[in-house]
Amino acid sequence: MAVRMGRAAGVLVMAVTLPLAGCDGDDDTGGGKSKESTAAAIEAARAYQQASVDQDWKAACEARTERLRRSWGADTVAECIEITSTPRLRDRSDARVSTGGAVDVEEFGPHPAGIGLRVTVDVGDGMTVNTALRLVPGERGTWLVDQAVNLAEPKSPDGEAIRAALGRK
Repeated sequence: MAVRMGRAAGVLVMAVTLPLAGCDGDDDTGGGKSKESTAAAIEAARAYQQASVDQDWKAACEARTERLRRSWGADTVAECIEITSTPRLRDRSDARVSTGGAVDVEEFGPHPAGIGLRVTVDVGDGMTVNTALRLVPGERGTWLVDQAVNLAEPKSPDGEAIRAALGRK
């Protein structure tokens, strides 16, 4: 139980910090993905982040791959919801979510190749949080979040920064 609570705290920090706030980025998806496919991945990332901001844990958990849920200690969507449904200390309903341009990302460790992009959450009071997300194709043309890495550097339009972040964790 202590391990699950530790993971829950980590997931809570990530969920609170994942909202997006305007990002510029390279649109460097030349790996054969159609514009429609790339647009769908970008929208999936935005919707995932907005679900986290809105504390819609069911939608957020369903938008994650099974591999990502398990890495956070949740074998099922129901367990994922239980882990991530910790109440927030502050209301973030006014947070704004935005996405940067998409870049192709190669497979890394257990993560398959997919699309990477920066999501930014502007939580107000001059605070923004930037996260690199790896999205991979799911069933029936959907895109799922397979990797999320918090970015320490300020917003950067460089797609290589996204690739680097998703290639080291």
